[in-house]
Amino acid sequence: MNQLIVTTPEYLQKLIEDTIAKYQPATPTLAPKAETYLYSIEELANFLGCSIVTAHKLKKSGRIRFKQFGRKLIFATSEVLEDIAKTKKR
Repeated sequence: MNQLIVTTPEYLQKLIEDTIAKYQPATPTLAPKAETYLYSIEELANFLGCSIVTAHKLKKSGRIRFKQFGRKLIFATSEVLEDIAKTKKR
């Protein structure tokens, strides 16, 4: 029972690509990284690699976003990196 199948090269290519796509494992999606926070001027200075005085100046000038609860400061590292990148563009 030999049968001859006549097809076009384009259809054969599509058939092969569809078959490969069907049996290829799906690429795993990466989970978003959890946000990290800095809880003091000292931590901000260490993160930026600058002095504590420079970190204070950046905070006071409003160039770096932060949240304050009482006397406690909180800096989101992603926001700090964005703000520093914006500052460098100027």
